[in-house]
Amino acid sequence: MPTTFLRRLIIYFLVPTILILLAYLVTTIAYSKYTRGLYEFLAFLLAADFAVGLRGAWRNAATLVAATIFGLAAVELVSAAMEANLPLYPRGFETSAPVLGWGPSTPGIYHSTKMGQGGAVIYSVDYTIDAHLLRRTLSGTDDPSVAFFGDSFMFGQGLPDTDTLPQDYADLTGRKVRVLNFGFPGYGPQQFLRALETGMFDPLLTDTKRFVYLTAAWHVGRASCRDDFMARAPRYELRGGEPVFVGACREGLVRFFQDAFMSSASFRRFLRPVADSVGPRDVEIYLAEFRRCAELVKQKYGGRLIVLYISGNDAYLANSGSADAGLKERLRQSGIEVIDATLDPKDFPPGTVLSIPGDGHPSAVANRARAKLLKDYLAEATPAAMQ
Repeated sequence: MPTTFLRRLIIYFLVPTILILLAYLVTTIAYSKYTRGLYEFLAFLLAADFAVGLRGAWRNAATLVAATIFGLAAVELVSAAMEANLPLYPRGFETSAPVLGWGPSTPGIYHSTKMGQGGAVIYSVDYTIDAHLLRRTLSGTDDPSVAFFGDSFMFGQGLPDTDTLPQDYADLTGRKVRVLNFGFPGYGPQQFLRALETGMFDPLLTDTKRFVYLTAAWHVGRASCRDDFMARAPRYELRGGEPVFVGACREGLVRFFQDAFMSSASFRRFLRPVADSVGPRDVEIYLAEFRRCAELVKQKYGGRLIVLYISGNDAYLANSGSADAGLKERLRQSGIEVIDATLDPKDFPPGTVLSIPGDGHPSAVANRARAKLLKDYLAEATPAAMQ
């Protein structure tokens, strides 16, 4: 009897407790591409443990469940190994946020690393988040300020604070005007629109007349919530040709299904290439969000929206009925000022690196080149008092 009791205690209490503690330990370390697979493997161990303690048909059922979970974990871990490594962020850098979906939770210095194959370091940098929860930009105090919005390209992923595009612009203009960097990894046009609609940054934008957004065709899928990592982002639907906020990209059971099946490395590896591509509707939502942003910039702040557009993504738009050139032109037809921010390697000395090797985000050289494009454009298109 004591032996049976001890056996059941180990199977039904001690082993599950240890596995739960291991799962908690996984949550305390930096998220990596293997995290999901590790969770699934721990779930397999838990199911296998219960199968050992059961008898008859219940054991058979539990064994089948354990075998299924093991197969999913194996496929996920192999798929993750075939993907490029994800950047590692410390806790607090990318947490849930009520309006925009996610962002830093507290000011501070956050160290991020990204490793390549064989353990080579692709980058190892510090991101300074200021008291307003923005990437730090050293600039002046003169009016009117310039506000930069966008994703990881604008944020300056993989680069120190000194090499972001907004910081380069501040440096090129002598750090006279105030420059604000609202960019953050993963953001799409809807985060820009939602921020303008809610006025969440209005205390910082009272004297802002120039709003700059860096975009490319890959934002089309984000704008329409097609990309799986946008689950917490604001979602807009077209009603009468206008974008209307309707909640988060994924909610309720849809969010559960997304997290359970569509956010895995195995889905990205085997199913997304054949089942997921942007279409005409996605393009219309993308354009409508930018049109509305331009309207709000003008109505609320009396300002101008300047879009830095990076071309070279026709393959991404293959099933949308649009091409890069057409998308850029339709933005212009909407009354938005568009600067072609595509960089040609031929315009730089041989050997110039325009993207971080092994990563793809802009290099310091690329950011400085685009900041100069913006500065030169504004010098020609803006009265001296607003430069």
